[in-house]
Amino acid sequence: MTRVNPDFASEIKKYGAKEFDACYNCGTCTAICGLTEQKANFPRIFIRQGILGQKQEILNSKELWLCYACGDCTANCPRKAAPGEYMAALRRFAIAHYEPTGLTRLMFTSNPLSVIITMFFAVLLGFFLFTLKPENEVARWLFTWIPYDVIHSMGIAIFSFTGAAIAWGMLSMIWHLSKNVQKTDKKKPGFIKAVMGVAGELATFKRYRTCDTEEDSYWMKKSWFQRPWFVHWTIMWGFLGLLLATILDFMFKDPATDIWWPSRILGTVAGLLMMYGTSLAMFYRFKKPTKTYENTKLADWWFLFFLWVAGFTGFWMEISVTFNADQFFNQIVFLIHTVISMELVLLFAFSKFAHAFYRPVALYFFHRG
Repeated sequence: MTRVNPDFASEIKKYGAKEFDACYNCGTCTAICGLTEQKANFPRIFIRQGILGQKQEILNSKELWLCYACGDCTANCPRKAAPGEYMAALRRFAIAHYEPTGLTRLMFTSNPLSVIITMFFAVLLGFFLFTLKPENEVARWLFTWIPYDVIHSMGIAIFSFTGAAIAWGMLSMIWHLSKNVQKTDKKKPGFIKAVMGVAGELATFKRYRTCDTEEDSYWMKKSWFQRPWFVHWTIMWGFLGLLLATILDFMFKDPATDIWWPSRILGTVAGLLMMYGTSLAMFYRFKKPTKTYENTKLADWWFLFFLWVAGFTGFWMEISVTFNADQFFNQIVFLIHTVISMELVLLFAFSKFAHAFYRPVALYFFHRG
């Protein structure tokens, strides 16, 4: 027996859903979606579950993360129920539910609190970085007001707190999805095959590219390097490339010594990819060429802006170090770059960035059948 929870619809609307309850179950959204199939049926079923208040069914569903928000369903909905925006709101709700502290819920449902929480973390991270170089003039001044041990301990506590929240969110998501695994006699793909399927999708975005194949699609008239799938691809691989380059620099060589060092070349290429992707993504949100970009949340802007600034300040540092530019100003830029880069990682569980983990996990369960 299904127990109806009418209050759930109001809760979902706080995460950016509009009049999804205007849906009269015609099925146009599911019929027009290029990604829906027998084992991945959406978004119609989610609208029904949202109206009925079936929260657990939504949280346990891998299909929630298989949508790439192309906007075709929203553009063709006869009731203007905006199913694409509704799916995005459900993903925000799921991220907030998986994360245990409640910070994600505050950041997704309140723009002022999102800004306050982000700035709070930024200030604490800035203070903590000064403890790593206590001989710095600004650091010595700061420690006359707030003791070194207090700042350092607060920094360690923040890292521990966010690390635990990230781990909890990941395990919670896996637990929810594993509850919905179908037990049948049919032989399912093994672990290796499922992992290879996920890797193939992340490498090529094959499923995402099907969103742009309709003849009447706005993106069919655009070059491949302007399409949303490629923009998303450059942001993802640009960030991962920068992360790998940073790790390699930390492990093997001082990053300020040789511009031709392989990790520096990797970082430059990855940085260009990320800057290209984030710039185009923000441009589309300004221009609003399709329904997908008409209702951008602050969380989307926050994520893209931080990525862009991290890339820009990284290039500024590389150029200034190469040409031995003003050192004091470079220290300020380096502080901004480091704080933003660290904050992106620390707020992983509390932001849209969490889908970088949740989507691959959902794809894994999808490939397992």
